[in-house]
Amino acid sequence: MRAAVLAKFSANPELLKRQYPEMVKRLHAMTDKNGQGSGNMPTHQESCFATEAENCGFKFIGKNENPSENGSYIKYQPNGTQQSIDFQIFEVDGGHVKKVDIDLKHAKGMSFYFNDGWFEDDVIYIVSYTSKKKDCVYIGLGKDTPSDEERELMSEIVSMKKRWNSNNKKVGSLRPYLRFANQYSCATFTPEFTKEKWESVEQFLK
Repeated sequence: MRAAVLAKFSANPELLKRQYPEMVKRLHAMTDKNGQGSGNMPTHQESCFATEAENCGFKFIGKNENPSENGSYIKYQPNGTQQSIDFQIFEVDGGHVKKVDIDLKHAKGMSFYFNDGWFEDDVIYIVSYTSKKKDCVYIGLGKDTPSDEERELMSEIVSMKKRWNSNNKKVGSLRPYLRFANQYSCATFTPEFTKEKWESVEQFLK
């Protein structure tokens, strides 16, 4: 079932462009409300994923719940708002639990942003974007997506940020802190690249 819900988006990218206002409300009810503004409302893309997951038989559980009974389950924002990992999906069979982390990205045009994050190895990324007025989607593992050169550069600048933030000093009432908003182009998601990385996801889910 894990592969089935992702396969629906792989075959039909337009599914991620639909609007489910009632699901947005349901997802919002599952989030931590402290300090949240309208900017932290669930996205329509998230509501699309949640709707299709439910259609495939996944049942929502709380972020602190650990499923034990046989079945398929889904968590929303298991690490809290403004953190990576939008969903976790689980399949439980005879006490054996298989878990997959999902992160959604939406590109306005041909690029999207990492808000102080980067590709995580065993996370499956679903990136919806538009190319030549056509709805497209890239589904790939974090360890498979960036090039070696991209990975090396990000490692360097993340180390720099950690050093700077650990050594920075308060100046008057100001405590400066570096955060990233790195842009990533969807131009690398050619049909050949997308097909290859989707096949890798299918193998990962077996």
